[in-house]
Amino acid sequence: MSINQVRIAVALLSLALFAQTTFWLLYDIAVRGLPGAWSLWTTGWVPGLSATSSLDLGLAALQLCAGLAALFRTRGAGGLLMTSCTVTLGFRLPAVWYLLLDSPSDPWFGTLKGASLNAVGSTAVLAVVLCLVLGGLLLLARHMEYEAAASNAVTGGVRPVKVTATASGLLLAVLNVFYIGRNAVTAFQVGPGVLTDLIVGKGSGRAILAVPSPYQWVCLTVLCGAGMLLAARRRPTAPGFSVGLSLFMMPSAFTELWGYAVGSMPVTAVDTSQSLLEFVGSAAVVALIVGDVRRDRRPDDADLDVMTPAVPMRTAAPVPAVPTTPAVPATPATPATPAAPAAQDDEDDDAAEGAVEAVQVTVPAQRHTDADTDAEAERPATEAAGA
Repeated sequence: MSINQVRIAVALLSLALFAQTTFWLLYDIAVRGLPGAWSLWTTGWVPGLSATSSLDLGLAALQLCAGLAALFRTRGAGGLLMTSCTVTLGFRLPAVWYLLLDSPSDPWFGTLKGASLNAVGSTAVLAVVLCLVLGGLLLLARHMEYEAAASNAVTGGVRPVKVTATASGLLLAVLNVFYIGRNAVTAFQVGPGVLTDLIVGKGSGRAILAVPSPYQWVCLTVLCGAGMLLAARRRPTAPGFSVGLSLFMMPSAFTELWGYAVGSMPVTAVDTSQSLLEFVGSAAVVALIVGDVRRDRRPDDADLDVMTPAVPMRTAAPVPAVPTTPAVPATPATPATPAAPAAQDDEDDDAAEGAVEAVQVTVPAQRHTDADTDAEAERPATEAAGA
């Protein structure tokens, strides 16, 4: 299996995940109308049971961009695909256990009526399977590109600019403080046992594909931690990973800010600050990364450019070894031509000159014809006559 075939396969899988998410977004629009669906995504509360939440808007944007980036071989495709795979897996798993733990005697969503848990949950199971396949293909592509980079003695993908990597890492670090702090405050207020129930989502949701806030903060804590590590080490996957997280967070942050602005949601300083940071900070990081890519266009980017791992420096050691060509000073051997004392008239010198000429002729002598040999035979006679 070639790297080009892997690239097409992962792109199609990401677009298939996008189709699954988009289908249920359109379902909510068809059932509730666009105003009702928008109210659902901005407030999180509508009568009955819905299929999606505002997080699915960001998830759809992430899956679409990752699939198109892989198809068009865009710089950052590897990091986007990694983010799409991990985010989709993390935010589709709850629907799987909702489906498995639901029973007629103890409905998971209680008496709420609306979207079918069996239908939505079944597509979530399919999405999880696709994510596992996608993850396996990404590992295969990483291995193939690592071997190709090592065999060619190159340094692998393009490392992010230090300023951009630093800004991305700082944003993710601050967001992690919010996520960890909010879960810690929740645990202090309700106790660890109730926090566990909230993370699992029992009886707390009004949308099948939605996740409880504590579970969302746990997932984002892990994702932001991974992004911080990649940014700190300036790995080639860092820009794509940061862009992927930004694409995922920005739509839901915008809908929350919209809800605060129109007064349909209670406003708190912590919620507003977190949403502003997710939206404005993510937009700034995306602008920085896009600017870096535009300034550093390369026509010969790899199939999954930033996913190519940086090869250890020892494999690139043969390249600086090129300076060993200072053997060029061997050219002073040309002084061998000082055999120009032919300007003297002594017979001894003429004999020495003839020896030098004989040495000089030894290489092309193989191309001489019979006429040349006759001319060489007549030459001593003419020199004798001249003497």
